[in-house]
Amino acid sequence: MRMRLLAILVSIGIVGMSQGLIIPLLALLLEREGVSALFNGVSTTMLFLGVIVASPFIERVVRRYGARRTILYSTILCILMTVAFPLWQNLYAWVAFRLVLGIGLAGLFVATEIWLNRILTADNRGRVFAFYGLAIAIGMMVGPQGINLAEYALAAPFAVSAVSYLIPLVLTWRASDEGSQLEPVQPGQGSEVRRWWRIFWVAPFAMLASFVYGYLDGALVGDFPIYGSRLGMSDASISLTLSVFVAGSIVFQFPLGWLSDRRGRRPALMLAASVGLAGFLLVPLAADSEWMLMSVFFGIGGALGSFYSLGLAYLGDLIESGDLATGNVLYTMIYGIGSLLGPSVTGLLIYKVNAHAFAWSIAGMLLLYVAFGIWQGKAERRSGQGADMISSVGS
Repeated sequence: MRMRLLAILVSIGIVGMSQGLIIPLLALLLEREGVSALFNGVSTTMLFLGVIVASPFIERVVRRYGARRTILYSTILCILMTVAFPLWQNLYAWVAFRLVLGIGLAGLFVATEIWLNRILTADNRGRVFAFYGLAIAIGMMVGPQGINLAEYALAAPFAVSAVSYLIPLVLTWRASDEGSQLEPVQPGQGSEVRRWWRIFWVAPFAMLASFVYGYLDGALVGDFPIYGSRLGMSDASISLTLSVFVAGSIVFQFPLGWLSDRRGRRPALMLAASVGLAGFLLVPLAADSEWMLMSVFFGIGGALGSFYSLGLAYLGDLIESGDLATGNVLYTMIYGIGSLLGPSVTGLLIYKVNAHAFAWSIAGMLLLYVAFGIWQGKAERRSGQGADMISSVGS
């Protein structure tokens, strides 16, 4: 089991590193070329569009070949696309490469989540998924530092990213297939769309955590380089600020995982979203000082850096084991939709309003999530009270 866990965690860590490097690096390169913030944001969404398009098919691949082999195939595809960027420096070719890279990353996301959820129990899911979130966070922290390699050669950061994929490739190759195979879909469960709809409404608050994190993630890595550039920050300061966000995530990953195991996933998600909302409202006020801005980003990262893994652990608690694969696919798709909208909407707001719309956009999404959580909590309490009244009348 240790080798399987190591292969899963290293694989998802490299995914975090790839996103943390490739997305802001391409955004900075396009910004220097004078590409508009709107087109830059839309171009960033192509990676996440690839995640959305591929996710429904990844479940079929996992059911046929197993999670382990799916990780191997997806890793090879990511290597090829990463190498392609510096070899063909064309704006529209980069859009296509991002789309295909998103397909590869979708395979890694879905396959690692399915494999991990199948080998975990309710007792250890929160703590182990804290490691999962930690792996992503470490990758996201290391990734932006690779932007500085572009000063030596444009191909340097892409080469480092491509070589890094060889580590999980070897580990996954050596890991056993145990737990990576899925059972066939049972007859009578309906079409995929009907299964998605049913599973979504079993755990809407958990599913929407994926959407909110995707929106945050896409806007952060896709639009913060634009925001920082318009504030007059250097490339080094921009990459350091992104790394500080991830450092906060690393520090608070285990406390939030422990809290979710002890007090419940839902309260942990509500607390994280509320703190993150307050943090993004402070971002424009801290924009005049890089050190103050980094301090705010450290706190935001601490609150929101484990949001994706908390929601995923909550999902594993709520749905039946037979639905885990479909639930993981839907969770990844919803993350992709959020990631698609995040940089597009935020880039448009920066273009139409001003640079600080970057923070207001993410704060607005967090406010909607907190409001939904409050509404759903009240609705569930009213439903519970109604059931108690019916029970007492019947007795």
